[in-house]
Amino acid sequence: MKQLPSKCPTRSKDPISKARDIAYVRLGRKNPELTADYYKDFGLSPFELFKDRILFHGVSSDLPCWSLEKADRDSLLGLGLYISSTEEFERLRQMDGAEVWPLGRFGAEHFPTVTIKDPSDLPVDAVLIPSSFFEEKDRGGKFRSWNSDGKILRKNKPQPYDVGPAKINRLGHAVFLKQEFLKNAQWYCDVFGMIPSDIQILPGSKEPVIAFLRCDLGEKLTDHHTIVIASGIDDRLEHCAFELEDLDEVAKGREWLLKRGWKPAWGIGRHILGSQIFDYQRDPSGMLVEHYTDGDKFDDTVPVGFHPISRESLYQWGQDMPEDFLDTEISWDKLIQLVKGLFLGRNIELRKLIQLKKVAERSPRSWIKY
Repeated sequence: MKQLPSKCPTRSKDPISKARDIAYVRLGRKNPELTADYYKDFGLSPFELFKDRILFHGVSSDLPCWSLEKADRDSLLGLGLYISSTEEFERLRQMDGAEVWPLGRFGAEHFPTVTIKDPSDLPVDAVLIPSSFFEEKDRGGKFRSWNSDGKILRKNKPQPYDVGPAKINRLGHAVFLKQEFLKNAQWYCDVFGMIPSDIQILPGSKEPVIAFLRCDLGEKLTDHHTIVIASGIDDRLEHCAFELEDLDEVAKGREWLLKRGWKPAWGIGRHILGSQIFDYQRDPSGMLVEHYTDGDKFDDTVPVGFHPISRESLYQWGQDMPEDFLDTEISWDKLIQLVKGLFLGRNIELRKLIQLKKVAERSPRSWIKY
């Protein structure tokens, strides 16, 4: 590994378990019904509708991937990850504070789950599920044909025009801001066997501030990142991303959300790290959510990459990034969370956060004047 002035999260030689994929994200919402209306337009399929909890799923699975739960304030309640080894499940349940849900988090007909907490005190569910769940399935979708120079797949046949919400296949990844970047990122490597795919560093000091972590599935391909941990002034969910079939589906989803009056955030464009084509939106709480397609797939042989962080590093092409896309404002709530973190004795590197804020406020392109 390249020598850096600060420690980086690294692959664990003997992790407690190996996560297979992200299972779900649980959100607390003051108004779950309004939020549910948004996510139907976003493209998620209703799974269960209760007064205090609404579950959604994608078309690639009959299991829930998104939970909206009645709460006093809009917040992140928890994260779920799939594992498929009973031995690993037993090791996780031996951890301090572990709580077992024999029928799963969401009740009967789900899978046994053990809940532990990451270093930021976020509940993380490990859902034990058979390996067969991850086998490729024929979803029976209608795939569009693309003509190109020298390769004609569509002859005498116009491309059909489809209107409606995007068809979401699955929840792909979640991005978290953490006051203690290294401690949290390394925890996901040590406890769930995550592998750093890419790490972004501050351009001057070269200190690591963002880690893109993928699951370790051996020679089997997996997403470039399933969990992303970034340095933050507080602990929170920055965004979640949902995988779609192709670029047309991403554009269709954007058109539908605009037609329904929801506020877009940034897109369409293509990221550099992970390579996915993206389109970002904001849900009624203001939280970012992403439609994406064509992301990188890695096995366990690809070494970690190191890259300077900047706004420019976030995309190779696309719409100019709006100034307010990255939340760099200092609010009273953030200051309160910062003071709480310091009071709890957390290792919060203020100098690093100040440098990161300066980098995040610089325009990514010469023609964009913030």
